Amino acid sequence: MIAPGNIETANGGISAPDFLVGVATSGYQCEGGFNGSGQPLNNWAAHEMAGKVAVTGPATDFWNRYREDFELCRGMGLNAFRLSIEWARVQPGAALDAGPAPEFDLAAIDAYADRIAACREAGLEPVVTLHHFTHPAWLGVDAWLKDTTPELFEKFVSRTLHHLNEQLCGRLGQKPVAWYVTLNEPNMLVLNTYMNRHFPGGPESGISVGVRAYNRLLAAHVRAYNAIHDLYESRSWHVPRVTMNTFCSDVYWSEQLLLDLLCLRENGIARESLPAYCAARAGEMRDSLQQSYLPLRADPLAWAGRAIQGIANFFAGRAATTEAFEFFLNEAARSKRERVLDFLGLDYYDPFLSHIFRIPSFSDLEFPSGSLHGYLMDGLSSKWWDWHILPEGLHAFCSHYARAFPGKGILIAENGMAQRLKADNRPSGHRKDRITRSEFLTIHFGEVRRMLAEKLPILGYLHWSLTDNYEWGSFTPRFGLFRIDYADGLRRIAVDHLGDNPSETYARLIRDLRQARTV
Repeated sequence: MIAPGNIETANGGISAPDFLVGVATSGYQCEGGFNGSGQPLNNWAAHEMAGKVAVTGPATDFWNRYREDFELCRGMGLNAFRLSIEWARVQPGAALDAGPAPEFDLAAIDAYADRIAACREAGLEPVVTLHHFTHPAWLGVDAWLKDTTPELFEKFVSRTLHHLNEQLCGRLGQKPVAWYVTLNEPNMLVLNTYMNRHFPGGPESGISVGVRAYNRLLAAHVRAYNAIHDLYESRSWHVPRVTMNTFCSDVYWSEQLLLDLLCLRENGIARESLPAYCAARAGEMRDSLQQSYLPLRADPLAWAGRAIQGIANFFAGRAATTEAFEFFLNEAARSKRERVLDFLGLDYYDPFLSHIFRIPSFSDLEFPSGSLHGYLMDGLSSKWWDWHILPEGLHAFCSHYARAFPGKGILIAENGMAQRLKADNRPSGHRKDRITRSEFLTIHFGEVRRMLAEKLPILGYLHWSLTDNYEWGSFTPRFGLFRIDYADGLRRIAVDHLGDNPSETYARLIRDLRQARTV
């Protein structure tokens, strides 16, 4: 059976769909099998062992139940599935802190090839992420502050994808992977590690430390991009599509700056022009979003958020100097290719800094904050279920990026909303806006159809996520089209605890879209 939107080829294979519609996942959040005795250790291992976050355990057990999950996707009529290859599983080590690079586990790469093959057999185009917030523990918790990490990442990418695609083309009789995301949301990785400290990190923090991490993350992307294209050229495989996805933010310095840096050589911008160029681009983004007339929150806490945005713009703008990004700029200058982004990957949730604060609430804090200041800020900061639902913003960001980066298609690599339910199924409160996931899907998919009608270069839409999963320290945020019953064998349940059936809604929206596109 071939999922709608795919085309059967003469040799019985499945060609790439003309519009990707599917779900996004990540390995650490759903695979299970990390950070326990005898298991691969990543940079969250020490936090799990110390009780600072919930233990992932089997997570949703996707590693063993992947065929079941792919069949759920087939049943909805999806044609794409985003999954990650976990560096810690492919190059595992026993050390909890920095140490020498271990050998690669080829059996683990074989296992990933099997899962990608099964993905395709279910009619799903795999979109493969190579780094989704986690790295092996042997790199140390502050891996992205080290000059050596980009090269180690490049070696991981080269070795893994060579073996993986050889398995696909040989033993499994398939084509190489076509779509890649090198790094997932580096802006959120840096923010959560070195600004608000929600992710594991060392003692250093602040904007200058974040800029150091950005340098090495961007350098790693350039190395990985070239490694992937070199591999495919050497084997005369089809041309891959490679990107680095970002979490949409209305603070230029927190998102678009990273994309502009990667496109400097492609756009012919000299490094000495960087500050003036970025200042001009920040102004263009500000004007573009203002002219969208989005109905942002207008309460006193939102005005406080706007004040924080002004402060962030002031200091970040002055930190974005040629000297500050010298490490990355030198790496980019050595790149054999001027172009290092084949398309844009955008993750749209609540990108507006004015929505950062909520009425203080401490009832939903699950783990110690580390200090009184941290406790107060955690109570005041918006959580997943507080994020403001603004579907018009998806159109505004995609429209802006289509103008800012002409010629590059846009994949909506993540879009979703959180409900609240404890892992033991105890109620944990409702969203204040009372919106259901079906309602969320309907209004956001409506924006997707609007953009397609306007001929914006939208390549696809991937909903976060197929099932509930481990959300960076907690199982309480529920993002799944299917609810996971963590208390009863990790059952996948179509109807959520509020009586909504979002997978049924998503399937209907997809059918309606395909029918409209064939008329």
